[in-house]
Amino acid sequence: MQKQLVWDLPVRLFHWLLVICIFAQWFTVEVLEDATDIHFYIGYFTLGLIIFRLIWGIVGTTYAKFSSFLASPKTMLAYLKSLGNKNHSPTIGHNSVGGLMLPAVLLLVGLQATSGLFITDDIINEGPYYASASDTIKSYMMWLHHNIFNVLLGLIAIHLLAIFYYRFALKHDLISPMFTGKKVVKPADAITSSKLLLAVIIAVLVASFVYWLVAINPPVVELDYYY
Repeated sequence: MQKQLVWDLPVRLFHWLLVICIFAQWFTVEVLEDATDIHFYIGYFTLGLIIFRLIWGIVGTTYAKFSSFLASPKTMLAYLKSLGNKNHSPTIGHNSVGGLMLPAVLLLVGLQATSGLFITDDIINEGPYYASASDTIKSYMMWLHHNIFNVLLGLIAIHLLAIFYYRFALKHDLISPMFTGKKVVKPADAITSSKLLLAVIIAVLVASFVYWLVAINPPVVELDYYY
């Protein structure tokens, strides 16, 4: 068997762009000063990434679809038991257990990006829906935004540990295929293309929606001034 295309280009771009965005979100808050405006813009881009991946998980290529890796608890338990076997055979796409990571990350990052639409940095910058939200919603969204990231860091740590375990214990390289898109599989198990035209159309539609969401749709709040 030779290396064949398994991970399409949109999946790979999503993966690495999300990594960059999560790091940049942390960096613009914890390291840089006066970069909150950049933090907000990256958040809008991240929201677009999440929406794109949700759609791509339905209409994308074989191993990008949620239906290819979401499995029953019985299947996941059997897979976990197989990890202790030195002759463990890698899956072509996401395995049944690791496949849970993607929905979890999509949920957490999606909530993180959505809550950012309703918060403020208490200085100049604020989300597009902050002014029109009630105090209860603002408080709840602020709590979500500050606490979800800690959970997300835990998932990232688990993900990295899994990568190291596969690499050094099972001798399976998970990183290279996410760059090249290729794994050693039978030709019949490979994907024929990355569906790039479809991906571009979806990306344009998602970008248009996010622009409408953050720039056009937010209500204009009239402030009352008292003298």
